[in-house]
Amino acid sequence: MNKCTFAVEIDQVIKRVTAGDKQAFAEVVDHFQRPLFGFLGRMGLSQALAEDIAQETFVRAWRSLGQYHAGKAQFSTWLFTIARNLALNELSRAYRQQESVVTEDLPEVACERPQPPEQLAQAQEWQRLHAALRQLPPADRSALALAYIHELGMAEVARIEACTTGAIKTRLHRARQKLRQLLEDDDE
Repeated sequence: MNKCTFAVEIDQVIKRVTAGDKQAFAEVVDHFQRPLFGFLGRMGLSQALAEDIAQETFVRAWRSLGQYHAGKAQFSTWLFTIARNLALNELSRAYRQQESVVTEDLPEVACERPQPPEQLAQAQEWQRLHAALRQLPPADRSALALAYIHELGMAEVARIEACTTGAIKTRLHRARQKLRQLLEDDDE
């Protein structure tokens, strides 16, 4: 089932769930689980923490399904908003406790078997990029992930981030500039 077809059918799935078909929610989880994990990983959460927050996101969505209104936003926007808020709360808590939060596992640069130079260079570039992303504020990481990784439109990103489209465009512009600067500084 492609993304557009599912977006059209999600209202039908939600109606089935609210009518008592608890198994229908499994379709929602199956469809959104992978994109949600990816989004949370790009927010700077470890894989284990991303899994916990994704699970909590689905639990909260299940419990609050009556609060979802298809006319206000797409289901994916509503779901990613829940995940974003949970992730920001966790990142804030970790920051206050002076813990370092790591992103998803990165490819190792050194290994026992020799790698072609291209693979080694690519792994090093991914490590540089992830290190620079971790230095951005969580809200900027969230906006970048939603816009560029999940390829959501500016209006949908703005709804998830709870701000205007203009504010998102400005935040993305500044985040790209900061990321570019961090990468240039790393080159020196």
